[in-house]
Amino acid sequence: MTESLYTIGEVAELTGINPVTLRAWQRRYGLLQPQRTPKGHRLYGDADVARIRQILLWLELGVSIGQVKGLLGQPATAPATGGDHWQDWQTRLDQALQGLAPTRLAAALGELLASYPFALCRRQVLEPWLTAMAQWTRPDAAALQAFALQWLSLYLGRRLVEPAKGRPLALAGWGTLPPLSLIFAGLELQQYGFAPTLLPEVTPAQARLLQPRLAAPWLVWVGTGLSMAQRGEAWPEGTALLGDLLSLYPANSWSAPQFNCLADWLAAEGLSGQEGSDATGLV
Repeated sequence: MTESLYTIGEVAELTGINPVTLRAWQRRYGLLQPQRTPKGHRLYGDADVARIRQILLWLELGVSIGQVKGLLGQPATAPATGGDHWQDWQTRLDQALQGLAPTRLAAALGELLASYPFALCRRQVLEPWLTAMAQWTRPDAAALQAFALQWLSLYLGRRLVEPAKGRPLALAGWGTLPPLSLIFAGLELQQYGFAPTLLPEVTPAQARLLQPRLAAPWLVWVGTGLSMAQRGEAWPEGTALLGDLLSLYPANSWSAPQFNCLADWLAAEGLSGQEGSDATGLV
């Protein structure tokens, strides 16, 4: 039986690991050995895809990418002292931020994003870092927090506006959302082969006006502060509502299907890199 072969783009959609990270896992860490076409393009087999999923499992258990190679093929169990390396990444970002050193911030975040799936970076480093920052009581806390949010918006947002192939998708915000939530979601969707157009503040009526110009599915991230009348408005056909803040509202108050997290929507679309939202790390 002939083995299926996949391009790097197809593997990215299957697993949610972007091509930059797949190349880093091969070149820097020696974790993958894809075949090559006569023109030098990478081709991955089913065994490679299974290996990528095993790598992801070890990363979810708290093992750093530099330690994974020696563990492949062994039963996956959480290490006794796993996860400290995530704090090391937060410390690197902290030091660069407090020194107002955007070049160092870019170097640290660029290395992090090249080595790990974005969903894992967000969940284990970026969100905890931002949460800890919000609790600072130092005199310069507000200025540093504003700088960090602005810098992250520009740095990460650039990755969403650079020309990229992918399936069109409208990613909209509705209500009051946590900072960077749409950018974070857009970057995760990008890794599954989508080219999202971000619309930070949209109402259902506005979406119906814009929908003919965006021949794409609509994903709407739900925030706080929506009235009963607003929740009863109709979105374009095929719209899906997302976000854990949906739980703040009555379950029967929506005119579109709801998903608690992005992983659930991806799984419903048959695009999840692992089985179930807990395995993917997408929330």
